[in-house]
Amino acid sequence: MNDNKNIPGGVVAALHREIKTRTEIVRTIADLEQQLDADRICGSWLSTENQLSAVIRRLGPGTWRAVIFDHSLCYKRVAQEAVITLRRHRLWLGADEGNRVFYDAASDMLTIGCYGRFVSEDAIARSEADDISAAEFSIDEAL
Repeated sequence: MNDNKNIPGGVVAALHREIKTRTEIVRTIADLEQQLDADRICGSWLSTENQLSAVIRRLGPGTWRAVIFDHSLCYKRVAQEAVITLRRHRLWLGADEGNRVFYDAASDMLTIGCYGRFVSEDAIARSEADDISAAEFSIDEAL
């Protein structure tokens, strides 16, 4: 039989403290992983559906500033400035629960609530550079 009467109280208290410390460490690491994952929304984004662009930067833990620009006129104007917050393991644009922000790493696409889908400007620049390199290779090959 298991007899717990032989275990000193100090040992049990030390084990409880160690478990509590380890739990806090695991929670902190999980929070940091979540923050790093969410930070992938930072940068410049171009809409795939309309003439909008977005710039997102981190303000602090769990908050980012988003500025949505409209390019439909002959000049760029601010359509909305809002704060993106991390709540319940999800990103939300402003206080409206209907405006969810979602990043898909596989396609490098960002969905910003009612504004639709955006692609990273860096991804477009890489794609254009690859196209230019392929065209140069084809021209060199033809010569």
